[in-house]
Amino acid sequence: MSGRNQTVHVFSLVLPAADCPKDRRRYKVKWRVDGRDRTRSFKTRALADRFRADLLVAVSNGHRFEPAIGLPVLWQRSGETWFTWSQQWLELKWPQWAGHSRRSAVETLVSFTPWLVAAGASSPPAQLTDWLREEGYRVGSAEWSKPLPWLARWSVLLDDLTPELLERALRQASTKRDGTAVAATVARRRKNLLGSVLAAAVRRGMAQDNPMHRIEWRNPSTDLTVDISTVPTAAEVFAIADNVAALPTGGARYGALLALVGIAGTRPSEALGLAPNDLHLPTSGWGLARLSGASPAPGARYTNNGQRVERKALKQRAANTVREVPLAPELVSRLRAHMDRFASPTLVIPSAGGTPATSFNYTPVWLRARVKLWPPGHPLAAITVYDLRHSAATTMLRAGVSPAETARRLGHSVDVLLRIYAGVATDERAEANLLLDRAFAAS
Repeated sequence: MSGRNQTVHVFSLVLPAADCPKDRRRYKVKWRVDGRDRTRSFKTRALADRFRADLLVAVSNGHRFEPAIGLPVLWQRSGETWFTWSQQWLELKWPQWAGHSRRSAVETLVSFTPWLVAAGASSPPAQLTDWLREEGYRVGSAEWSKPLPWLARWSVLLDDLTPELLERALRQASTKRDGTAVAATVARRRKNLLGSVLAAAVRRGMAQDNPMHRIEWRNPSTDLTVDISTVPTAAEVFAIADNVAALPTGGARYGALLALVGIAGTRPSEALGLAPNDLHLPTSGWGLARLSGASPAPGARYTNNGQRVERKALKQRAANTVREVPLAPELVSRLRAHMDRFASPTLVIPSAGGTPATSFNYTPVWLRARVKLWPPGHPLAAITVYDLRHSAATTMLRAGVSPAETARRLGHSVDVLLRIYAGVATDERAEANLLLDRAFAAS
């Protein structure tokens, strides 16, 4: 085709070599726009023939080709793009999610969008990632319907998504800036979300096909089992909790948090959401905590009320569900002392300003205490506050508490508990063998 100062040639299909292994065969479509050669590869001849035929139809109809990418202009202006549909999908899901789910979805979409672009796309602008996080995927933003020119031009059409393009995006989204891999659970979560976005596009008629079914990329394997050698004992939990509680500063309030997580087995967000009326702290004997929710801190932009902290139901539980967690006498006495020192009408563990505490408040205190008690090189030198929960679980299981009761106190299902703490059974193999020896001898 020539005209309007443009010349386009579509060449014959390039077939793979006869001796090429079947899994590596590619059928190439080659065409030339204004003297610049273009190529696109396909795994099957049918797909390649279809694409070539579409090019010939565009040439025959006199359609103008976009010089920068070598495709008909009309192809780039019709249909839903990945970016515009992912925005719509996020807006649909937003009201259904709690803050952490919203934040996770935004971060996942940000990780994919720079890579889900049309063939021949120029390098993304330096500010793209920040813009996506702050504006492009900020539901209700003033810039919501005003994508960056680069995105408007290059974001791939949903019907142009290929397994190869998705595999490249998955590789990029599963790699950190320093070249190391993200955690296996993060990679799995990101792949699942990508599949959900594309499946929804097909259901709503935005795309004809979901190429996720044809990708070769597989989720990295995950091992949920906790390394028992890096789990502190109950004595070590009390030691670090008491160290923090003895501080002369307001940071001492977070000693109660460490004790609740490491001895009672609450999640940090559950402990931070406790109100004084949720605790029964007798002068002697066992006490009780009634957990009715959690107070995670996903950030102000992800909550309904614009506050950093939100109130939500217990994890994977219906609203208004209550989980009762017994409190050992040693923990009760420490909580009573804590309440006397840091009395609050609304929260057991408030921040210094009386507001709900977050990880930003307690993490500096935790890190200083951890370095002091467990310096670099110590087996516990890298554990987190959340990891203290493993101490509560292993202590219960080793004491002979049934898996069902241990799971109930932790807010787990029994099958998840046994997968995570399988190492406890291995750790007690010698004791189990001794019990069996006695049983065999008595038979």
